[in-house]
Amino acid sequence: MKILYVDLSPGWGGSLVSLERLLTRLDPHVYRPLLLLAAQNHGVTAFRDGGWPVYTVPTFRAEVAQNTPLIRRVKATSVGQVLRTGRLAPLWGIARGARSTLLRTWPLTARLWRIMFALRPDLVHINDAVFLNRAAIAAAWLARVPAVCHVRSLGQLSGWDRLWARTLRGFVFISRWVAQDQGAQGIPVSCGRVIYDGLDLASYADTPPRAAARLALGWPPQRPIVLSLGRLVPWKGQDLFLRALRQVADAMPEVLGVVAGAPETYSLDFEPALRSLADELRLGDCVRFTGAVADPKQVLAAADVLAHTSLSPEPFGLVMLEAMAVGRPVVTPAAGGGLEIIVHGETGLHYAPGDEQALAQALLQLLGDPSRAAQMGAAGRERVAAAFTLEQFVREMDRFYRDLFPER
Repeated sequence: MKILYVDLSPGWGGSLVSLERLLTRLDPHVYRPLLLLAAQNHGVTAFRDGGWPVYTVPTFRAEVAQNTPLIRRVKATSVGQVLRTGRLAPLWGIARGARSTLLRTWPLTARLWRIMFALRPDLVHINDAVFLNRAAIAAAWLARVPAVCHVRSLGQLSGWDRLWARTLRGFVFISRWVAQDQGAQGIPVSCGRVIYDGLDLASYADTPPRAAARLALGWPPQRPIVLSLGRLVPWKGQDLFLRALRQVADAMPEVLGVVAGAPETYSLDFEPALRSLADELRLGDCVRFTGAVADPKQVLAAADVLAHTSLSPEPFGLVMLEAMAVGRPVVTPAAGGGLEIIVHGETGLHYAPGDEQALAQALLQLLGDPSRAAQMGAAGRERVAAAFTLEQFVREMDRFYRDLFPER
């Protein structure tokens, strides 16, 4: 079965990490994967080095389409304010949607269609949500190739999204939370199934002990360390982490908070804003910024607790699985995929979403009780082995593909 995987995200993230893990385990005697990626994504090289055929298309950044000099001048006027917020706002929205369709969606659809028509895959696997992949769905429909969406994101669907969703053969939802959200908005969830991402626990066998990981990273050997790991984008809530860290440091001055991760291409100004916030909060020696992380296992092994701080519900949260795999407890909002991954009081703690005081209290509970934190970490590794393995993920994806084409 020739499957064309389409992922037009601008940078390397969880969707491509999951896809790479899937492709390494799919039976090559049964499946022939091809990839179609955004030209600017540096993951193109990684997939080509892995031996998979990769095709690319140029994509537009949202800022390019929205912030032309003329649009900026209109927005700055009183007329622009009325258009955006007054009675004419619906018309303004329609105009913006039409402009985006003409300048971005349809040109991209044409490029994708040409590639799909030339390759003639048996299936197009679109590697994220409907509302992020309108052009890919339209291109598959025009090329008369069956397509599925692997829904990995939460977002508001338009009427057009719901119509395009009806053209799809099926859906994979990354969590029950995502399936419920999309079903409530009109996505036919009866045509899909929930399949959790998974980890290869064997690849974590060489995880260094805490002391060795800290020595390699140059982190202090004795201080309690809480880690925030992920892309630096506003919705991931690293600013919430810093505000909570201020409260933790007031009660536990020896604490060190580590912000690990690089900014996304569309939020390059977020890291400087976080550093300014850290200065404003007078965190000083209580916080470090590491930038991009080459080996997540090492920074997770060096930490005592992982703080997951998304301000919007996390669709799943692969980093939580990674923390559990190295035996670290996780503090996560009581919303989104974290509710399905972290068992409160057993493998970590939940806190009220967006509540910096509740986050600080949860961190203090675990940092102040290392034996309890260690027990939760061990329970977390057992939970990954029982419910979130790569073998389970690949087996369920294989069954999903086979069920789509029972005649094969």
